[in-house]
Amino acid sequence: MANTAYTCQVHAVCAPGDTSAASPAMSFSTSCTASMAPTNETFDAGFSNCWSQETADDFDWTVDAGGTPSGGTGPSDDFTGGGNYMYTEASVPRAYGDVATMYSEVIDISALTNPELRFLNQMYGNAMGTLSVDLWDAGTGTNLGTGLKHYGDRGEVWDEELIRVSPTDSTVQLDVNAVLECHEGG
Repeated sequence: MANTAYTCQVHAVCAPGDTSAASPAMSFSTSCTASMAPTNETFDAGFSNCWSQETADDFDWTVDAGGTPSGGTGPSDDFTGGGNYMYTEASVPRAYGDVATMYSEVIDISALTNPELRFLNQMYGNAMGTLSVDLWDAGTGTNLGTGLKHYGDRGEVWDEELIRVSPTDSTVQLDVNAVLECHEGG
């Protein structure tokens, strides 16, 4: 089954009644299949196995529910109140120019006539840099463009973005990037 963890062992049976000791246990997980749109990721169950963090960036996105560790930054709660959200922390050891990237699951939008992405974000604090969301054709690996790009402190409010997706693409994937930068007044 897709997105499932398995553990297996092997026994040799060469003839009737012949058995051997079990091999060392081996664990593996199967890949995720594309999620059928419409779909919704709230992170309320934690960071999904079908989402991933870039391994070659400088730091990771973190799932949280009750406010970031730094004062004067946000969010203090998710958009609905009482759920989880993903955030990046700009405090030491982070430095200007550091990048955090996470990738969404692959989403099958082939059944939709006018697909769009609803993306909620909050950029609050004086160390805010850049937030961008790029869309990718998951079938070909082609970059479909930047769906949104914001710079600097936008206040302690959740902004809702609606990003149109071409209905000619059958499967899409998002990459969500945070870059720590210094802007005027930041």
